[in-house]
Amino acid sequence: TPEVRTYVRFEIIDMNCKALSKIVPKRHETGGVFMYSGALASGANSEVMTFPKEIAAAGCPNAQLVPDWSTRQVLPWAASAGVRVERVYCEMASGTGSDASKLMAVPRTVCMNLLKELQAFNGQNYELLIGGELEFSVLRREGPEASWHPLFNGVDIFATLQNAKSADFCYEVERHMEPVGVDILTINAEYGEGQLEMTFAPKIGIEAADMTATFRTGTKEIAQQRGIMASFIARPFGVKGVGNGGHLNFSLWSPSKLPIPLVGNMVLEAACRDKHRSNAFHSSEDDEGLSAAARHFLAGVLAHAPAMEAICSPTPPCYTRHGNWAPDVANWGREDRTACVRVKSDKNGKASGCYMELRMPSASANPYLVIAALAAAGLDGLQRNLELPAERQTKDTGAAKLPTDLESALRALEDDQYMVDKLGKDFVRWYTGVKRAELQAIETRLASGSRSDEEVCAAWRHMYMEYV
Repeated sequence: TPEVRTYVRFEIIDMNCKALSKIVPKRHETGGVFMYSGALASGANSEVMTFPKEIAAAGCPNAQLVPDWSTRQVLPWAASAGVRVERVYCEMASGTGSDASKLMAVPRTVCMNLLKELQAFNGQNYELLIGGELEFSVLRREGPEASWHPLFNGVDIFATLQNAKSADFCYEVERHMEPVGVDILTINAEYGEGQLEMTFAPKIGIEAADMTATFRTGTKEIAQQRGIMASFIARPFGVKGVGNGGHLNFSLWSPSKLPIPLVGNMVLEAACRDKHRSNAFHSSEDDEGLSAAARHFLAGVLAHAPAMEAICSPTPPCYTRHGNWAPDVANWGREDRTACVRVKSDKNGKASGCYMELRMPSASANPYLVIAALAAAGLDGLQRNLELPAERQTKDTGAAKLPTDLESALRALEDDQYMVDKLGKDFVRWYTGVKRAELQAIETRLASGSRSDEEVCAAWRHMYMEYV
């Protein structure tokens, strides 16, 4: 039989959810793999490079990639004749052996730390069950120097003929994703030219973020192999209207003495491998079906929503979504798609069907950071027993206004001392540094022009479209 050579991608996810990796022949996988320690401080387009003070002061050294071997997977789309490719997610550490210390600005590290803190709260052993949906744009061009255009035209959401225009690509994505644990539930064309939406079965904790990162990188790679592009940029064309969203569905679960009744719900059965769990968000005694924990958690999310916007909307085009099925104030509502958090609950319904949908994130948002921010904000609500505001508040009736541009959102994050402390001062400094450097690069690109809508959109595409 022909020889099959195996290569391992030691992969780390940066601030923009761009996968960075070193490829290692399998025979060298235990020999130690290193990467420039400031790699995470580059922008979505690596024309942008920042130098955090500790990296610059140390002379820009390497850091060790620390693999989480539980995430090792064979990537079916990356295989070729005689070649097998594996991927393992990593963290970063300076030093080696017992002297190694983790780099606390790594998004996956930030996320794991917050999930552990939430789990430890008051002995409840809480875990987030997270699913969701991602919208993205599929683009084509006539040649290597030609401009990119939508793969298909029209805004005929759900139309079967519209779905069929990208069906082969979608089927290939679904076929390759199932073996790596990305369970795609639905596929459809969305309300945008070249725009698709895929929804996912939920997973517990960090596995949910790993799943989303795997989907994003894999989908982009599959498209690249076909000579097309898949992009999670919030808006590839124009500066107004509906954009690519990344809604996050979540619920809080805790241990139970009795197995939870999930019979007939294959999705939840697969996610909750340990069936002795109960949905901490549901109450059959509350008129709205929400437990005290659900109310406090949601109150925390709303209290810190302005700071969370810097993470949920991490690029300038994200803010074109406001008012277009994306929230502009921090409020909540049952079955309300215009709210910041849409709540699905029924006191007489199954506990397993109670969850919340965070509608703030654009598709560009880093899932590790969104989940970390969600856990931090919800934890504050639990710790302080925050009271949930009335449903469907407006700005005039007390709902906090969300930032309307990236710089305002970055300042809101920096001004929220609780969120800075929970996410980590180093992370916030690195993250805001990268984002402001991207803004400056966009501004420099626009300085010599007329700042027409097309010039602005072209500057956004140059910065974000290929790698986000």
